[in-house]
Amino acid sequence: MKLLALVSCCLGLAVSARAADTLGALVRVLDSTPDAQVQLDVLRGLRDAAQGRSGISMPAGWETAEARLLSSPNPEIRAIARSLGLAFGSQAALQALRATLLDRTLDAAQRQDALRALASVRDDSLPPTLRGLLTDTAVRGAAVRALAAFDQPENAGAILAAFAQFSGSERRDALNTLSARAPSARALLAAVDAGTIPTRELTADLVRQLRNLKDESVLASLTKVYGSFREIGADKQAEIDRYKTLYRAGGSTPGEAIRGRTVYARVCQQCHSLFEVGGKVGPDLTGSARGDLDYILQNILDPNAVIPNEYRATTLELKDGRVVTGILKQQDDKSLTLATATETVTVTRAEVTEITQSQLSMMPEGLLAPLADQEFRDLIYYLGRPGQTPLLATADTANLFYNGHTLELWNGDESIWRADQGDLVGHTPAGTTGPQALLSDMIATDFRLLVEVRPDPAGAPAGLLFRSDPADGAAPRGYRVSLDRSSWGTLSEQGGRGPLAKPAQPATRRDSDWNTLEVVAVGSRLLVALNGMPCVDHEDASGPRQGIVALQLDGPSTEVRLRNLQLEVQPKAELSTVKR
Repeated sequence: MKLLALVSCCLGLAVSARAADTLGALVRVLDSTPDAQVQLDVLRGLRDAAQGRSGISMPAGWETAEARLLSSPNPEIRAIARSLGLAFGSQAALQALRATLLDRTLDAAQRQDALRALASVRDDSLPPTLRGLLTDTAVRGAAVRALAAFDQPENAGAILAAFAQFSGSERRDALNTLSARAPSARALLAAVDAGTIPTRELTADLVRQLRNLKDESVLASLTKVYGSFREIGADKQAEIDRYKTLYRAGGSTPGEAIRGRTVYARVCQQCHSLFEVGGKVGPDLTGSARGDLDYILQNILDPNAVIPNEYRATTLELKDGRVVTGILKQQDDKSLTLATATETVTVTRAEVTEITQSQLSMMPEGLLAPLADQEFRDLIYYLGRPGQTPLLATADTANLFYNGHTLELWNGDESIWRADQGDLVGHTPAGTTGPQALLSDMIATDFRLLVEVRPDPAGAPAGLLFRSDPADGAAPRGYRVSLDRSSWGTLSEQGGRGPLAKPAQPATRRDSDWNTLEVVAVGSRLLVALNGMPCVDHEDASGPRQGIVALQLDGPSTEVRLRNLQLEVQPKAELSTVKR
């Protein structure tokens, strides 16, 4: 019997004495074996089998094994052990995860994993902690999503109070959380009515979610702030013709692709993938007839004309008062998994009071209604491009710079570059020749970039480039901050004028440890700080004013790690990491 089948049997609701003995034997293996791979195999099997189950009894010997596993040097072993400990009701796991969540010295990915684990077991002490984390940039997006599971009246007020500080995707998470229950939906709509949240934030899919609550007071408030809920109308072709006329009014080049991609990121990307970037809720748009104006408008304006079964919306009404709408991805006799516009949600069948499969597409009608005329033209123009366009860094898109889990929005040789538990890692094997670059998809003008860097201890040549121009088949051109030991913190122009400014004073370089790098570019002024020490303050009137960020390794047997990458647009020309 395969391991997964074995542990699944052991974790069944009716656990026989034999199955309990077998589970105990697996726990003894975890406690006794020194082989990390064996531990991982058993832990992964237990984790997968426990998915979607509740009320699992703690197996004999778990607490002893857990103590050993939580001290493992392998972070995946520790993480899965904590997650299983929660499923088994371990207080040690709860305490360890709470400590991880609140430890601001840890990287964001670790803290977010801890938060997700705590939310998965409905830790009753979690909501006040989550409300306190709404101003913590490292985890506030995850905190907002987790609050959706808790029906506490204080949640809506806390989210609305912090709303102005949220990034584009965090605002989206906040709106989805507020729309999940009638009381918080009423608070949301009151904020829209008061003008503290713009009406344009209520996208078509959010309006449909609010209507799915079936609450008369919510519907009345929605009508007041948004207008009547007229679907596109019986004559779909008239609506399509109107938008065709609007698009063609823009002339021979009706839109700008870079602006259009920004609109796409806000309106479409959470559900659809295009050129391998975006969500998996709706169909992949890459191979569709995007250049056919009639085709693209018909699919946007009349999404319910032809709906494959796998894209029909399913609505779950839960015992805790939430209403969740998404695409049903998986179900069995114990749990259901829905992909929503912002996350994947798994609930046990015991939590569900009603399941409704709609005859409508997950894609709502009225998607174009909130867009200004030029935003509409930019979006359609971008969708029709045969290749990808850089994504402009704005307040709405800057949080997409690096997601911590994949190389989405980055381009490079995946045998050299990878995402590793929150870290962005570059490693050149022995024998590698030529520069190896990883290029961001995002183009930025004035920005602040904060990143923690663990450079190669051997001091091998590497650098971070910005306002860079990716050259086909060659090393990118642009400003470069050196990560080499010999020129640590030096600013140069790669592919141009060479060295521009050396650190005014030697900057500390922590080999084999994390270093904080800050780069600020505002107009012609360029600022660099390392580990809280100002290195460069350079005025460069003749240099580039916009471009991408890139990472580059210039030699064999080199490894550089980066984590906690944060991009801020339109900052002040000052260094935030330097103490005054």
